[in-house]
Amino acid sequence: MKLMIGDEEVCVKIGNDGKEELSWRCWLRTMFAASGAMAVFVFTGVTEAQSAVMLPQLKQKDSPIQISADEETWIASLGILLTPVSAILAGPLVDAFGRKKGLQGFYIIIGLGFGVIASAKEVYQIYIGRCICAFAVGMEPIAVIYLAEISTKRQRSLLFSLMAAMYSGGVTITYVIGGFLPWNVASAIFSLGCFAIFVVQCVTPESPAWLYKTNQVEASTESYLRLGRSHTNILQELESLGLSSQQRTEKFHIRAFLEPTVWKPFLILSLFHIIHCGAGIYDVLFYTVEFVETLGTSYDPLAVSIFTSVARFITNMTVGLYFTASLSRRFATIFSSFFMCLSLFVMGVYEYLYREVSVKPFDWVPVLFTVVSVVSCSTGLLSLPWLMPGEMFPLHVRGVMNGAAFLVGSACMFVTLKLYAFCMETLQIWGMLLMFAGFAFTGIFFGMFVLPETQGKTLYEIEQGFRPTQKKRENEISPSGKVETIT
Repeated sequence: MKLMIGDEEVCVKIGNDGKEELSWRCWLRTMFAASGAMAVFVFTGVTEAQSAVMLPQLKQKDSPIQISADEETWIASLGILLTPVSAILAGPLVDAFGRKKGLQGFYIIIGLGFGVIASAKEVYQIYIGRCICAFAVGMEPIAVIYLAEISTKRQRSLLFSLMAAMYSGGVTITYVIGGFLPWNVASAIFSLGCFAIFVVQCVTPESPAWLYKTNQVEASTESYLRLGRSHTNILQELESLGLSSQQRTEKFHIRAFLEPTVWKPFLILSLFHIIHCGAGIYDVLFYTVEFVETLGTSYDPLAVSIFTSVARFITNMTVGLYFTASLSRRFATIFSSFFMCLSLFVMGVYEYLYREVSVKPFDWVPVLFTVVSVVSCSTGLLSLPWLMPGEMFPLHVRGVMNGAAFLVGSACMFVTLKLYAFCMETLQIWGMLLMFAGFAFTGIFFGMFVLPETQGKTLYEIEQGFRPTQKKRENEISPSGKVETIT
């Protein structure tokens, strides 16, 4: 059915089963609103891949800026240095000033960072630009929150499934633009792109959940209308938001962390980050060339690195998108962990058996299973720990706790990258691969027994899943969508 709100036709209808069916116009409105937030992941990929194409140009003899080996490592590592700082600050700021302003701030900051790099005449100016970009990358949880709050549960699955693909797309764009153009020209193009998306973000609606939280109920309703929601759906959403916000204060207090709806998902997500970082995902991604060289194969490490990057992008755009959008989070985690464990274990056994052989037989085996490992992690284990915080925390602490979860993930990522050389020297390649396999094996049981299922659920339903059973029954939503109080 179609409803008229003033002169506006709301393009939503209710199916025979009582579930809301969204028309193509409604999907277009939501996709437009989500476009700015989705582009955040593109520019995150650009930032993290930029050093890979910029450093070879800076190392050339005719480069206007000459860099040493130490300066080279600083340029690369500064791309993630300040992300924990902004991750801590982003949550309280977007809770206070809004998700839309947070996204606008992201594009201003990262656009400024690329601009500083583009105009750099000395290496320290590149340092400054990289630090500014890294600070912006730490604001990535804002995009996850915004996407979760503007979408229905069906739309959310699709939008979240595109995150990894957008990130991979950003990496690919960087290789294309940065590989064929001078690094300063490429940085200028990236900067202009950021400010162009900023303009788009200015005309998108604010998160209706945040507006409701700040007692702007009429503005929240108007935001839902701009997203193409029906009267029935809006009432259901507002009732759910009302339950989620009951007896909450506007500011985050330490005692809020003691609530099961807060500390349970935080601990689960922290464990998820430890497992997926411990499985060597980022060690392989950041040290691909060196990693392939250590395997001792006859294949060109650079060619293998490029091939694995292409395989990761294709997987994110196809199988990974399907897994995240259509299959359960638990199944995606179990599937991804199982095949990662299998491939890493085979590689570890192979390297152990031929550890003292100079020319290894069947040297295609570790290369093949490296690709299998990268493809497997792209089906779930790579992206889920970063996107699920937007689903799992209640409204009154969503900004703060998303930042906290991102901080844990960034810290785990930093530690594993820093320990790579130590583990390689201490455990050798075969021992490190078996250690990675052990973490991936843990991920199988984590997906089976610990990870909550969020696929196909509303944010309110997910929140209720962390409550004790008795309290969970106090407020329920009936199949028709009406909130009922049970006494």
